[in-house]
Amino acid sequence: MTKPKRLLGHLAQLGSVVVFSCGFMVQKLLVTQYAAPTILFWQFLGAALVMWAICAVRRMLPMVGRRLLLTLVWGAMAPGLVMILNIVGGAKTDGVSLALMWGLLPLIAPLFGFFFLKEYPHWTLWMGAAVGFGGLLALAINREGAGIGSLTGNIFVLLAVLCASFSQIAGRTLNKGDAPWFQVATLQVSGAFLAVLIFAAATGSVPLLSLAMPIHVFAMAYLVLIMTVLNYALFNFALKQLPVAWVSIYVALNPVFGALAAIVVLDETPRFIDWIGMAIIVSGVVLPHIYVLTQRNRSKVDIG
Repeated sequence: MTKPKRLLGHLAQLGSVVVFSCGFMVQKLLVTQYAAPTILFWQFLGAALVMWAICAVRRMLPMVGRRLLLTLVWGAMAPGLVMILNIVGGAKTDGVSLALMWGLLPLIAPLFGFFFLKEYPHWTLWMGAAVGFGGLLALAINREGAGIGSLTGNIFVLLAVLCASFSQIAGRTLNKGDAPWFQVATLQVSGAFLAVLIFAAATGSVPLLSLAMPIHVFAMAYLVLIMTVLNYALFNFALKQLPVAWVSIYVALNPVFGALAAIVVLDETPRFIDWIGMAIIVSGVVLPHIYVLTQRNRSKVDIG
């Protein structure tokens, strides 16, 4: 792989993390005015239409087959089920707690790899997991005691993080081979729309979106074009170019960017102890990956 492509992969993953974590706060802004199924319905419908149009123009429409069905199922789980659980939980808890919960994603995904793929992680992963989970638990208890956040909402968000972690195993497989990364992203978003459609039907929600205020128009445009179309294009491109360790390191920045977005979008200011807890969580997440990358660099030097 050439250095320019690797650099683009790093930039793509960093951009994906930024727009994704900010998108959660934009969803939380809209959920005070509209039902969750309504927001997700138009978010994924709009994104799917844009992405299918791009595929048609670029003549990369997917062939009907097993891979197409598997990718749709993957999309139904993530981002479909992930977004459903996250937006329901986000409506109940505060933006900072929401951002902090997503800081655990890089730790949970390797643990799932251990249980489902028999990938044996290094001992530093277990140490990092203990630090990360410990920091989150202490911070969650502190925020609950201070009357901030909601235990029920946090549980829904944690379930969303678990589904997202499990879906990364499928994502690694589906982004191998010759399938164009944008085609995979399009099918992923389409699968998410199918999941949201079932969710809306099950809850009896009518997908009417008035968007009476200009800020709501900009918010929905962000969810469709930035959080969904751009984000999943960047994410699938990064999966093609980068080792999983680097992808996980960037995902560890979710709580930081999410907390900053909560300040701007929701006018929620994290307390000093929140920043301390955030630093503990991020350090636990980054620890095993930094160790692995350091060892690899040493091996290269020894070989050279």
